[in-house]
Amino acid sequence: MKGKISQWKDDKGFGFIQPDDGSEKLFFHISSVETNARRPQVGDYVFYESMRDSQQRLRARNVIIQGLITVTSTKSASKRGPDQIEGPKKGILDYISILVILGSIIAAGFEFYHSRNIESTWPYGVPAIIFYFILNRQKKPKEKSFKCVRCGTLSTHNVRTIRAWNNGFNKFYCQTCHHQWLKDKPVSFQNRTQSTGCLGVVALIIMMPVLGSIAWHQWMS
Repeated sequence: MKGKISQWKDDKGFGFIQPDDGSEKLFFHISSVETNARRPQVGDYVFYESMRDSQQRLRARNVIIQGLITVTSTKSASKRGPDQIEGPKKGILDYISILVILGSIIAAGFEFYHSRNIESTWPYGVPAIIFYFILNRQKKPKEKSFKCVRCGTLSTHNVRTIRAWNNGFNKFYCQTCHHQWLKDKPVSFQNRTQSTGCLGVVALIIMMPVLGSIAWHQWMS
């Protein structure tokens, strides 16, 4: 979350943050500030996490002052989550899926070679399709949270970051920084990214009539 320091008592080491969404002010203590380049000041924009203490009072933690470099020790960094998360690994089910897909393709090739009839190869395509979707199923990282590479805030994985992790990314933005990145990203880059993501669908659409034509030709001959 993002907000602005509205009050700060430097001699006592605490202050209040006014959230950008206009909600209730949050108390924060100097011990919750992760940025150690300097002490907080009134007017600083900060990223933070909200929580309730033992008395159910609203507080801010993991406070990052925007625009300042945060230097953290190894111990504190491990508590806040890794900058990079190890990517998905293939398990036994993945290797079985690869073997089934390859076996189905080879079997379909032999069947077509002997029968010269593409319709007879469809039974081999069914397990290949099923195990293709199993191989490309969405996995989840072991870590429940990650550290935003832009502001350093500890955030919980969501659908967006899990999808990115499955696509090979190991650095992520929190929700606030992601929205800002979308605003800053050129329109041409967005269009190019969307076009690249649709290439697989386009290729499938193109192949469907081709395979249908081959099947129709075999049926008519």
